[in-house]
Amino acid sequence: MFIVMVQFNVKADKVDEFLEAAKGDGRGSVTHEYGCHRFDIIQDSTDPNRIGFTEVYDSEEAFNVHTTQEHFKVWADAVKDLHDGSPKVSKCRNAFPNDYAAWPAAISGRDESFFSGSLHIIHAALPVLADKVDDFIEAATLDALGSVHQEPGCHRFDLYQNIENPSELWLYEVYANAEAFEYHRQTPHIKKWAETVKDWYDGERAPAIRGTNIWPPDDWNWSTGKPTA
Repeated sequence: MFIVMVQFNVKADKVDEFLEAAKGDGRGSVTHEYGCHRFDIIQDSTDPNRIGFTEVYDSEEAFNVHTTQEHFKVWADAVKDLHDGSPKVSKCRNAFPNDYAAWPAAISGRDESFFSGSLHIIHAALPVLADKVDDFIEAATLDALGSVHQEPGCHRFDLYQNIENPSELWLYEVYANAEAFEYHRQTPHIKKWAETVKDWYDGERAPAIRGTNIWPPDDWNWSTGKPTA
């Protein structure tokens, strides 16, 4: 898979305008682009000016097609003056799960007549020491397996690696609600992971986006299933 992780800081008085434009692009991407499986839009719960995108495509070629679509052009034009600084953009591959997981978000027949955004989502970039990247991926994969197989409230625990900067890893975790995430934080597998990797970070970690889904709604597919690799 080809994954694009983006974090925006949006001007405080332009957040609603930005999100409406983003939903138009997300909706157009997932429903009209054969090669686009996800276009998730997340808003930080404590700082609503921080917005995250998780976009999943079959390939880089499918992403390049995405950037030629009319809905992308409409979005890009609408938001060009709404950013507060430059967005962080990382082009990634999936380290976990593999391509055979349940990646598509759309479910046939679902629309937005009923909308609820109540999921709890972690969207975090991790700077890792270059000589510890493989070990970090191995440790995070064990945490991911424990999460998706042992926690009923964990829908996704994805690990991505920046293609252009392999020392940058991303965690993308989706929980049924904040309580499910708090349960996750008490599990033996996360405690083992945290202890294992505590000295493997390359400097300070930037604050993660921790918030809820702005789009798509809760009743789309937010689960990768129970992948084993």
